[in-house]
Amino acid sequence: MASSARFYADLPAIEAFAEVVDPARHAPVPPDWCIALTDVRGSTAAIEAGRYKDVNALGAASIVAVRNAAPELDLPFVFGGDGATLLFPQAVRPAVEGALRGVRALARERFDLELRVGVVPVDQLLDQGHPVRVARYRPSPHVCLAMLSGAGVPEAERRIKDPEQGPALCLDGPGKADLAGFECRWEPLSSRNGVVLSLLVQAVAPTAEERSATYRAVLADLDALLGDVAHANPAHPVTLHIASAPAAFEQEARLRGGRSGVPYLWHRLQARSLAQVGRLLLATGWRIPGFDGARYRDEVVQNTDFRKFDDTLRMVVDVSEAQHQAIRSALEAAQARGELAFGIHVSSAALMTCLISSHEGDHVHFVDGADGGYAMAARPLKARLKAAL
Repeated sequence: MASSARFYADLPAIEAFAEVVDPARHAPVPPDWCIALTDVRGSTAAIEAGRYKDVNALGAASIVAVRNAAPELDLPFVFGGDGATLLFPQAVRPAVEGALRGVRALARERFDLELRVGVVPVDQLLDQGHPVRVARYRPSPHVCLAMLSGAGVPEAERRIKDPEQGPALCLDGPGKADLAGFECRWEPLSSRNGVVLSLLVQAVAPTAEERSATYRAVLADLDALLGDVAHANPAHPVTLHIASAPAAFEQEARLRGGRSGVPYLWHRLQARSLAQVGRLLLATGWRIPGFDGARYRDEVVQNTDFRKFDDTLRMVVDVSEAQHQAIRSALEAAQARGELAFGIHVSSAALMTCLISSHEGDHVHFVDGADGGYAMAARPLKARLKAAL
């Protein structure tokens, strides 16, 4: 395997979230790597039809499948609500593309949704002046999350979605997805403060240094308004409740067992039974091999991706209505100064989908706002960016 395969795993980890917007903390992705992007076509219509859990599940499933296709590597990924961005070395490209084709097939067969999947080599982007950079942020002692920057990722997305160029970049052929570790077993995380905001902020200055200064100012404003953004994490010990109703396990059962029949019923029963065991362990604080009921909730809180950066600042935060209005006012003022564009979607809860490598530390929890979250916040963001051109 190429010597660059461990590029991401060997990057020093960032401990303070404010530093993820510093260009100096991001390293160039090697030219023998690729960018993969997935997104649900027509996600807005699906969300408006009440299918936001299906959309979220497919975005998370693409990450799980790629991780399982190259289990020996630590690969960067960013969950975007209705899709995902992933980076990987060329050496594992056949396995990764097979996994992505497999998730696309599951989207069609089991959800009647179209998952667009495409791959762009990094060297092609670099040759045309579109750099791709990545950093590792450590939100807890157990996991690291990827933070992305550079013009390469939005350019790859533009190419994959282009009506003329896109079909050549999207993946055709058979595939199979291994979804071991995919779980959807938590109740929606109801707001404990008033509302859940899905927030997108994109700086519009011409240089990376100027954009970094804008993001730092936004983060400082948010800390001042929220008393440390970490306190606004929707995943909180009082909001974390394992689901019990059979319908809560629908997405996991469909992905693993099909739309109906014995395999579907078996996987739904299995997920529900394991959830019952989890509820008991969390309620009692008991420990069994592989699961510590006294520590797991705290680990989930630490391991959520409720804030991230991929040249756009993305957050899902639980705030009061007064804080919501103060955040909106601060962003509107910055937008009026020509510093940024933003999008906000307001909901009463957040959703969480999980990637479980181990219930003892190595588990990541993808958070999005209910009723569409990031996908719905993207609409006002795009409108404001278009108006600024």
